Amino acid sequence: MEQTKGRKAFYIVISALIALLVWFYANGDKEVDISVSDVPIEFTNEDTALADKGLMLLSSEEETVDLTLRMPRSTYFKLDPDKIRIVADLSSVTSTGKQSITYSVIYPRGPRDELLSSSITQKEPAVRSIVIEIGELFRKNVDIRCKVVGNVAEGYIAGSVHMLPETLEVRGQQVDIMQVSYAQVTLNIENATSTVVELLNFELYDFSDQPIRSARIHPASESIQVTMPVMTVKEVPLTVEFVETPGSRLENVKWKLTPVDTITLSGDASTMASIKEIKLDTLALADLKAAETFTYEIPIPKNVENLSGVTSVTLTILFDDIDSLTMDATQFGYENLSTKREVTVVTSTLSVTLRGTSAALAQVTDENLHVVADLSDVSDADGTYTVPARVYVDDLDVGASGSYQLTVRLSEGAGSSTQQG
Repeated sequence: MEQTKGRKAFYIVISALIALLVWFYANGDKEVDISVSDVPIEFTNEDTALADKGLMLLSSEEETVDLTLRMPRSTYFKLDPDKIRIVADLSSVTSTGKQSITYSVIYPRGPRDELLSSSITQKEPAVRSIVIEIGELFRKNVDIRCKVVGNVAEGYIAGSVHMLPETLEVRGQQVDIMQVSYAQVTLNIENATSTVVELLNFELYDFSDQPIRSARIHPASESIQVTMPVMTVKEVPLTVEFVETPGSRLENVKWKLTPVDTITLSGDASTMASIKEIKLDTLALADLKAAETFTYEIPIPKNVENLSGVTSVTLTILFDDIDSLTMDATQFGYENLSTKREVTVVTSTLSVTLRGTSAALAQVTDENLHVVADLSDVSDADGTYTVPARVYVDDLDVGASGSYQLTVRLSEGAGSSTQQG
């Protein structure tokens, strides 16, 4: 019995669905009228074409429009009334005063992207127009101020704020825009460890520092790009590289940089990480006198700021127990002969200046003083040449000051001279 009742209910539901489908099919093309209220009016080309003509929209007598639409019932079931738009184009407006302009009604597409507008008729209002008032547009540039809140992380320093645009153009009626003094953005840099770049909204303020909120004032930009560099602070030593040679050792040199031997720099963290020192110069000790003074401009790496304010330093050098001795060298040789040549050193005596401690210079003799010609550039040649030479002092920390040359004669032969170094 219960099974029979269940089957009967099933047939009743099926019959109702079939009847509904038949009714919908028979009445699907029947037209119906619907009302859509308070559709907001959108104005286009207000800040472009209209503003370029020196004009602005002051008001509209209607802010919304009530529509009465006629359409087939099948269209009605596909239409979303909330997506209907009313658009008024201001690009054709060319003068001030009250005037009437037409608007367009834009209908959304159906669930399957069907074009519904072709089957919809607007019954009311019969005339698609609205009354607007147009006024003369005035412009004014105002300063942009940045209010910074918070502090950067420890060990970092905040740089100068940069804003884009640097000034803000406001547009509107003269009486409205003349009360604007400046625009202000607020930038939060709390615990920042790298450069902060933000796109920020702004507020307008009058000359009494009170905020202005007026729909009649139209800023040319909706937001301000604010950039604040956040940099690492680092103390970096100033250095000089000294090149030692025999007789000229750093242990015998006293040197000092004044007024400072370190400076404080700031810059981007990645840039500062690679800066270990600032090298001022490379000096060969053998070329220096017993007392020397040099002044250097401090070279600051690109995109780095010198926080110390010191731009130059003076290097003072004093030698401790360094003396000079001039002797005539008579022991000669040569080196860097790559071919079989007979070599004769023509020079018989060469005056050389030696440098070293007093104790070391006192031990120099004719026997341990040698001058050796460098034949690298004439190894394949025949004839007489003047070539560079180096001075050696055997078993002593003594070197020569200055540069020296020897005259040699080369000829094709079976072997080498006994004077080879």
